Amino acid sequence: MGFDYNCYTGRWPFSKSRKVDFNSLRLIHERYGITKGYVSSLDAILYNDPTEGDLELYDVVKGTGYEIVPSLNPLLPNIERDYKIADGTMEYRSVRFYPSIHGYDYDCPEFIEAVDMAHDRDKAVFIQTSFGDPRLDYLLTQRMPDISKLPGLIEGAGNTVIVLCNLRIFEIVQLAEFFRNRSNLYYDMSELKHSMFAIEELAGNGILGNAVFGSFFPMFDFSGAYIHFKGTEQSTRDDILGRNIFERGTE
Repeated sequence: MGFDYNCYTGRWPFSKSRKVDFNSLRLIHERYGITKGYVSSLDAILYNDPTEGDLELYDVVKGTGYEIVPSLNPLLPNIERDYKIADGTMEYRSVRFYPSIHGYDYDCPEFIEAVDMAHDRDKAVFIQTSFGDPRLDYLLTQRMPDISKLPGLIEGAGNTVIVLCNLRIFEIVQLAEFFRNRSNLYYDMSELKHSMFAIEELAGNGILGNAVFGSFFPMFDFSGAYIHFKGTEQSTRDDILGRNIFERGTE
């Protein structure tokens, strides 16, 4: 059993990816022993109405064992409508936010309200803290949120399950105290490619139990995240790949 909490289908208009459909995602998951993905639509991120892309993707993934993670933009006029559409048309357990793409910080009132709406619905919250390498942006410039404001958001979210995606290792270590003290807070592995000894460093900080697997495929090559399992103990790899954020009491 293995989970990928940070994967996508669709085309990102600013870079070329060839394997962008759902079947390609499933094939690469099968190759690496991943049995389930929590998948979002790259198309939906830039739509004025993200639900159009989400509904397209939901028609593809329903009945496959994969779960859609609807993309939300709290700065659009009526996010409550987007939640209601998702509630009425999809089976979903989590939502995904993109502050660096959509241009808001972690203390943005609209974002805090949107996280509260997820909490009220008992939905997990996936936050893309960045979206690839911001140094390569030129047509769409990411506005990187202030990581020092993350603890306030985390504390205000109560027992909401939060997965912080695309954090770099120095940022994960910077937040180590919050990870150690919260069983509902996780980070994914998609940006750990910048550290050769990431698993050892995370274990040394006592926060390896908060790690989940996220590939950021097809934006990143799948092996970029998976390579960190090379040379690690089988039990460590199984723990991370099999970590179910929705069944925390059973781990």
